[in-house]
Amino acid sequence: MKKNLLLTIFLVFLMVMNGVLLYLFIVKPEGNNRPPRKFIAEQLNLDDNQLLKFRVIDKEHHQKMREMEMDSRELKGLLFSNLDNPAFTEKKLDSITILIGDLAHNKEKEVFSYFKELESICNAKQKNKLQKIVSGALRPGLGAGHGPNQGGPPPPR
Repeated sequence: MKKNLLLTIFLVFLMVMNGVLLYLFIVKPEGNNRPPRKFIAEQLNLDDNQLLKFRVIDKEHHQKMREMEMDSRELKGLLFSNLDNPAFTEKKLDSITILIGDLAHNKEKEVFSYFKELESICNAKQKNKLQKIVSGALRPGLGAGHGPNQGGPPPPR
């Protein structure tokens, strides 16, 4: 009797946790205002007109990045699905890895273009602040002190 009760409680707990995870996965609370977006807009103190342009730039950027990430995952899946394939040649390996490298190259170019386009809607003061944000993101832990990831060493255990 006790085993059945414990099993039932555990089963109910697992079902509730699955429901919560499904909710978080499907609904994605605050998915339209992720912290990096909000952080950049707040730090640059964008006016209403700039904010509208920023949202368009940001939406286009994230769509391009999502597409490239999906392509990259697909290629990596193809690559690793051939681990046990004896007919998978070095030439095929090189072809797929070159395509993955090209995608990584294009992602970096897209990130650069995103910040260039963002810079184009900023005034001089905002451009300086944007440069500091980008520099801080490139060198986390060196006094960035902003945003969701504050940088610095982890706390002692």
